[in-house]
Amino acid sequence: MMKHINILAFISIILLISSCIEPIDFSTVSVESNLVVNARITNEFKFHTVELSRTIPVDSSKVSPETNAKVSLLDETGFVYNFQETSSGIYNSVNEFAAEANKTYTLNIETSKGRKYSSSAETLPANASIAEITTNVENNEIAGTEELVIKVNSNISGGEGKYYRYEYDETYKIKTPIWSSRKLLIISDKPPYEFQLVDKTPEEDGIGFCYGNQQSKRILVTETLSLAQDQVVGFPIRQIPLDDYIIGIRYSILVKQYVINRTTFEFYSLLETFSNPDDIFSQTQVGNIVSNIKSVEQPNEDKVIGFFDVSSVSTKRFFFNRNDVTDTKFVNYRTLVGCEERVNPDIIGPTGNSPLLIRLQTGWIYQSPPDLPIIPPNKLYQLAQKPCGDCSHLGPVNPPEFWVE
Repeated sequence: MMKHINILAFISIILLISSCIEPIDFSTVSVESNLVVNARITNEFKFHTVELSRTIPVDSSKVSPETNAKVSLLDETGFVYNFQETSSGIYNSVNEFAAEANKTYTLNIETSKGRKYSSSAETLPANASIAEITTNVENNEIAGTEELVIKVNSNISGGEGKYYRYEYDETYKIKTPIWSSRKLLIISDKPPYEFQLVDKTPEEDGIGFCYGNQQSKRILVTETLSLAQDQVVGFPIRQIPLDDYIIGIRYSILVKQYVINRTTFEFYSLLETFSNPDDIFSQTQVGNIVSNIKSVEQPNEDKVIGFFDVSSVSTKRFFFNRNDVTDTKFVNYRTLVGCEERVNPDIIGPTGNSPLLIRLQTGWIYQSPPDLPIIPPNKLYQLAQKPCGDCSHLGPVNPPEFWVE
């Protein structure tokens, strides 16, 4: 949810600078307190969410949530779906529901200060399912490297041309460059220092693998109106350099395909143009991003940023191993060269401190007994850098429920 608020907060910043082509002193720019709305309902039976915030200064990154508002949804039959605030600026529907085909829906908002806003009536588009997800290794001529391109094909729809938006959620298996089945616990960090060597447990420590996760940040839209038939074919949603560790072992991607209407498509297309860092300060003036939500009392003065999106969604998950897509060798997040350093710190130093304790508290972990012919009683443990033997900073040590090998 928070990533959508950040995107819409970014819109508010861009609107302030979109009409200027001269250098700007951002400290002198005043910010109007505009309502920022991110609202989407779909044909999924679930609790739906509306996110409300206020525009923020250019030099700020802190979200300003709009709290204590009244949020509701009205369908064409007069039925009202009420929403309640579950956290600052986040409003969830009181009951689960799914948007229905051929029904129109209107979003209504009343802020704590009594300002009222209403959207245009939006209709749920007909659904189109994902047919398949494919992969192909291609040359990136700009970067001069090979990359894995993940593409989507939709099933043929009976419509006369539709508009589509995509999101993805990717998960990938990571392997620690080095692994020990034991760990060193700090029992006492004060004299007399005490440490205990214990076996790791798979539930808490894993078995040397972790599972990273990322969600899409780019705006991915396409249309089939210009094609002979309403079918998305080979639309690229993810490009991953072939030497990226996230496809080093096993990878999974959950793709969400939204069928949207033309107005929604134009909104996200324009937002994509603004969010391109190469275009923000260009001479091309894109203008304001038009919202389908307006102030009831002052539609011309009290501007709204954001959009009320009613869309049909289809999802599909896809797995592959590295050897399914390329013959090039496995790539890890850390090379063994960077993990060769080992230390055998004293348990108690000459001044009475504990070099071992300091190491354990500053990013080192137990690796093995010292590689020495005779092990001194004060140097019982060999340590390695934590990122080399513990990948939990990149993701959980246990696979998610959906994971299959």
